[in-house]
Amino acid sequence: MSAQTIVLLPGWALGSAPLAPLADALRRRLPPGYRVECIDYPALTSHRPESWVASLDQALPQDAWLAGWSLGGMLATSLAQWRGRRARGLIALAANASFVTRAGWPQAMTGEMLDDFQRGLRASPTRTFRRFARLSAQGGRDTRRLGRELLATLETTPLDQALAGLGVLSALDLRDVPATLKIPQLHLFGEDDALVPALARHAIAARLPEGGSTASIAEAGHAFPLERAEETAALMAAFILAADEAV
Repeated sequence: MSAQTIVLLPGWALGSAPLAPLADALRRRLPPGYRVECIDYPALTSHRPESWVASLDQALPQDAWLAGWSLGGMLATSLAQWRGRRARGLIALAANASFVTRAGWPQAMTGEMLDDFQRGLRASPTRTFRRFARLSAQGGRDTRRLGRELLATLETTPLDQALAGLGVLSALDLRDVPATLKIPQLHLFGEDDALVPALARHAIAARLPEGGSTASIAEAGHAFPLERAEETAALMAAFILAADEAV
């Protein structure tokens, strides 16, 4: 078998560092011939998802497994649609099909709440980052430690890039995408996620074609890929190996 690459895309306003434990855990569970790469986003200030996806398509290796957490999972899904058969598979971690509510998709954050985040980010970045870190850590086993770690990373993100990421989160609408993908796809969720409602898992599962599946991690919040890296990696590795063996 030729070498396979798995790319990990980070969450909103976060670089690749928080996903390093997950990448290490994944490397331990995959045989030789698999390469795991944590990706930092380009310094984009565009609020258009197409600009982000096009930039990622140019930067990332072809025929790779596309994986990502939160915003990263949504961008991985969009890139999988963009690439079609040029993507090997998709793994979305704590990623909704639409981060905001839309017609027929109530299992998401309200547009008003996201607008409030955007206003707060412009007025008081530190306070808004702290709020997001708290919501991301909520539902986990050590929320204070996790919240502090996330906040420390969030505060290093330039404001214009953070605002652009929120704009992309607001604009991405992937409700119809999972059903169209012809590649293996796994969608993982935390049962107690404060940002992606549990009902989103069932809504996404109902739209998956053959070769797609969902799973959830108990007693876990939005940041489960960070706090529960070993369990997350075990689920990811099992899915990747089974899918590649079936090819």
